[in-house]
Amino acid sequence: MQIDSTHFPATPIALKMGVAVGIGMLVGMEREWSNKDVGVRSFAIVALLGMLASVISNSIAIASLVGVLLLIAAMNTRSILSDHSLEITTSAALLVNYLLGVLVGLGHIFTPVAGAIVMTMLLAWKTELSRFAGGLLPSEIRSAVLLGLIGFVIYPVLPKRYIDPWQLFNPSDAWISVIAIAGIGFVNYVFLRIYSTRGLYLSALFGGLVNSSATVAELAGRAVETGMIARTTTLCLLTTIAMSVAHDMSG
Repeated sequence: MQIDSTHFPATPIALKMGVAVGIGMLVGMEREWSNKDVGVRSFAIVALLGMLASVISNSIAIASLVGVLLLIAAMNTRSILSDHSLEITTSAALLVNYLLGVLVGLGHIFTPVAGAIVMTMLLAWKTELSRFAGGLLPSEIRSAVLLGLIGFVIYPVLPKRYIDPWQLFNPSDAWISVIAIAGIGFVNYVFLRIYSTRGLYLSALFGGLVNSSATVAELAGRAVETGMIARTTTLCLLTTIAMSVAHDMSG
């Protein structure tokens, strides 16, 4: 059965094909550099398959997804027989790559491109991420979990209205200050961990963009801990500059 070409205008389809192939090649090159059997061509073809399948119909997209899953199963079977290991990361990347191709076929550009870049970064930074995860202390993990708890669990359920007769206390607004202080403190710790005392200057700049008062309070304590009391004025000045920039941009 011949498909009516008017259903597939040439220019949009060519653009989608280019984006899909580019996404597949980006991720596939990283897999090639990591000496994986599934590389540039395979990832580009899978992304192109997702794009074409989504353009044709939803049923074709679902059938193609089954085909990708069978391909992943065959790849892992071969890996088990050859060296008794599973290609978990490559399998997940291949599946995400197909979904990114589907998004391109549906007309999205930013989401699949950004997704491909983020996925390539995660794949390329394997050593750095493993070293970072392996060096985490239980207290650092608890701090991250606590920050997620107060920011993504408690905050959404708080009333976003004044709860007193005098219209003075809004739990949601008050909790934002708690999140800002906790977040700035966590970012400060990360910067100190990565950049040593130089991280305080980065904290002053980025913290001033969010909440200058909380940043100054947090930096004062960190400066005492790290023996940088003499530089407190400089840190406060950087925070004030960042606050002014943020105010000008919002205004």
